[in-house]
Amino acid sequence: SFIKNDFDRTKQYQEEASRSSVSKSFMNETDFLSSLEMKSSILTFDKFSVPRVSQLSQRSNQANLRTIRYTEAEIEQIIESDNYITYSVSLEDKFGDYGLISVVILQITGNRTVFIDNWIMSCRVLKRGVERFIMNEIITDLILRRKIKLYAEYLPTKKNVIVKDLYSSLGFLNYCENLNKWKLDIEVYSAEKTQIRRKK
Repeated sequence: SFIKNDFDRTKQYQEEASRSSVSKSFMNETDFLSSLEMKSSILTFDKFSVPRVSQLSQRSNQANLRTIRYTEAEIEQIIESDNYITYSVSLEDKFGDYGLISVVILQITGNRTVFIDNWIMSCRVLKRGVERFIMNEIITDLILRRKIKLYAEYLPTKKNVIVKDLYSSLGFLNYCENLNKWKLDIEVYSAEKTQIRRKK
């Protein structure tokens, strides 16, 4: 187990070094991101993903909007409940497979409203356009589900400052003065193009 973990970590470092080296040959970020040929898959949680989802919630501190830690038992309960909508996001590019890089758990709070119980991302994929890609996909799904309002909350910690402006950058409006509570009108959300394609 330890040998495999060391091998995987070394492989990830090598892949990231390759990306960093290639990025220096581009004049702008868009061209660089396009050159990566990124592909993503977005799936609902299942029995197979339970350990990985729980592990990401336990380990992620920086790109963790509410810093909720889920046990495997809690993830299984969420899967079985009709009150939640879940997304597990994986990413790969021409240099390698990032694996599971984001988890989003939505709680259905009304016939037309949803709340982001938590949104967690791997710091390795920030500045790749992943957050915008994920939001585009979620909004598309929520429109099909006839939802009109998406609510969210950012709970600041000493370590997650990196995502303090995430919701405002995605078009959410702050609706509670002096508190990090946000809302988005799903019907007027403006999707922006990213350099990530959805994996079929």
